[in-house]
Amino acid sequence: MTVNPAGTATTVPLPPPNSPPSRRHTGSPDLHTTPQELVLRLATDPAAVGRARHAATGALRGWGVPADTVDDIVLMVDELVTNAIEHATGPVWLRLRLRRGCCVICKVGDGCHEAPQLRHSDPDAENGRGLFLVAALADAFGARITRTGKVIWFRRRVRDGGIPAPRTASPIDY
Repeated sequence: MTVNPAGTATTVPLPPPNSPPSRRHTGSPDLHTTPQELVLRLATDPAAVGRARHAATGALRGWGVPADTVDDIVLMVDELVTNAIEHATGPVWLRLRLRRGCCVICKVGDGCHEAPQLRHSDPDAENGRGLFLVAALADAFGARITRTGKVIWFRRRVRDGGIPAPRTASPIDY
């Protein structure tokens, strides 16, 4: 149980499909955070991409991830969330987790049962390069089909060794 910005006590509702349980609630029913994890349910609306970027940036900075690495991870989050919203169906969710203080694992899930395909696009095309960016910036990435859709993931080392413990400041309400 936590206290939301309005001062009322709240409990964490059940997590979305394919996502882990959360331990702290920040006031929004669609955003759940712990000291080393962010889970965000997203509307299937292009405006949700900005919300995902904002939430990811705040979490990564709070975890002490170096600024240049934050930029790369947020770009990859943007690409995967955009693909999920543009090409998939069903609920979309984002999960970022700081693992052992030295790498970030990102998962984006949706209701589509088809794995994305790397495709070469025309040099003048306005889209079609997102997965290539993820492949270039991530240490590893992949996709898996689940009973409720698919999960696209990437892993990115953020620092050799550990990152200092996350700040204990109150959570930011996105």
